[in-house]
Order: sequence, then C-alpha cells, then structure tokens
Amino acid sequence: MATIKVLIEGYAEKRGQAWVASSTVCLITTEAGKKIITDPGCHRQKLLDALRKENVMTDDVDYVFLSHCHPDHVMLAGIFAHAKHITFDANLMYDNDRFFPFEKHEMGEDTEIIETPGHVLEHISLVADTPEGKVAIAGDVIWWLDSEEQIFDIHQKDHSQAKGMDMEVLIKSRKKLLAMADYIIPGHGKMFEVKK
Repeated sequence: MATIKVLIEGYAEKRGQAWVASSTVCLITTEAGKKIITDPGCHRQKLLDALRKENVMTDDVDYVFLSHCHPDHVMLAGIFAHAKHITFDANLMYDNDRFFPFEKHEMGEDTEIIETPGHVLEHISLVADTPEGKVAIAGDVIWWLDSEEQIFDIHQKDHSQAKGMDMEVLIKSRKKLLAMADYIIPGHGKMFEVKK
C-alpha cells in the first residue's frame, strides 16, 4: 500500500483582481518504493523546504502528477528533471522529451489515475490505496477559499470560473471521487473524511 504525506496544504485567496494561491502538494511513496509528487504548486521555497524536511531531493522523485493546467498547480513541475510527468494534457506522460499515453495504474497498482473534468475540461485525479483507506487527491474538483468554512457540499461553487468550467460535469466528477474514496485531499484546503 502507498503512504501519503501532505507537504504543503493548498491555499487560495482573491485580492481584488489577483489571486494569492498555491496548490496542495503531496508526497506519495508506493509499495514498490516509487516517489510521486502531486501538483507541485508555485511557491518554490515552500516546496524545497518541505522536501528537505522529508530528506527528499528533487532527483529522488520518480513521477510528478499534474491534475490540470493552472499555474498554481503546475508551475514548479520542471524542478523534478528526472521524473516522468503524468499530465492532464490529452492524458499523456512526458518522459525525456517524449510524450506517450499512460495506463491508469502507471505509477503502481496501489494508485489509480482517473478523469475528473468540470473545473476545466482536462483534469485528472489520483486515488491511492493506503493503510488508512482509499485517499483521493482531487486537484480542483474540490477546493476552498481560505476565507470559507470547509464544509463540503456537492454543489459548492467553483470560485475560479475557469474557461471550460462546467458545473454539471464537475458535480459528476465529485460524485465519482466520493464513491471511490474514504478521504479526499482537496486542491486548496484540509484533507477530509468522506461520510458514507
């Protein structure tokens, strides 16, 4: 089974026309010993400090999982120069200047990549089998502003109103994650338990 460590809890705050935001970043270690970074975000020093605390160097990372195209999730992907990058972009994996399709268990049998559109058209999430249960790393299928009380509602507003955002499709993706997971790690906010 995989283990998951939240390295940085994502945050998002709108200030006038600007956003102050960076995504939740997780370190997953698969049963086979592969290291995965999810949505490395855009705050370089916070990420490097968090990796240092875990005694992980950027060259130690085998995979970088990118849920979707927004800069607050993907800006720092390039610092993991030796990793394979699992991308939302037509569901292709980047490896050493090559792009090719990936399988849903590409990173190990204890992880599953699933399509979760709605926030934007091309969006993927990651579900990992852990000793605590199934944990979904949701990207921005589910997220909160810092100023909001973190109470999950399947119909909660997507504050970004990104190009291609489709609320009806987003609700379907949320339902998919809720059905699969015991816990959800949102793109911005605290991990929460799924009440079944």
